Amino acid sequence: MGPNQYSRTPLPSPTVIADAELVRACRSGDMGAWRSLYDRYAPLMHRFASALGVPVEEREDAVQDIFIAVFRSLKHFRGEAQLSTWIYRIAARHAIRLGRRRRARETMRLAMIKEKPPIDIDPSERSTQLATLDRMLGKLPPKKRTVLVLFEIEGLSAKEISDVVGCPENTVWSRLHHARSEMVKAARRMAS
Repeated sequence: MGPNQYSRTPLPSPTVIADAELVRACRSGDMGAWRSLYDRYAPLMHRFASALGVPVEEREDAVQDIFIAVFRSLKHFRGEAQLSTWIYRIAARHAIRLGRRRRARETMRLAMIKEKPPIDIDPSERSTQLATLDRMLGKLPPKKRTVLVLFEIEGLSAKEISDVVGCPENTVWSRLHHARSEMVKAARRMAS
């Protein structure tokens, strides 16, 4: 018996197999598979949308829009990335678009009524650390915020984030570094 007799190619994890089977079933029009895909990934997308600053009242619609995009685009999914990474990419683009629209609407509203923007609530008045964190995240530019959330909260690797946001890994690390620095500075300002 040689040393390579027992070596085998590692089997894909059950989740990868299940995702691949789920994709095949969805592509064949199995509505139960679509429901399973939604049930599997909707909670992650709710959390991700929340972390990216999608307001509570818009979150359910945003997740529905994400899955409409998934439904329309699944035929183009090549399986080169994990299904979750591909869905995160769609969600990140959607959240950034929503943020731009929200800012544009707010700018138009303020221009129409010619008022000063509302003063932000002092973070010391916030009752939870989560609300303070959300406020700090909200001050980050969308690209840095997305990378920070995907890395620190969602637990994706730099390679996976690179696939999600469509930039080189070095750019991911750079954005992550700058996002962390900005968060530390914001925390210091809040503490003083």
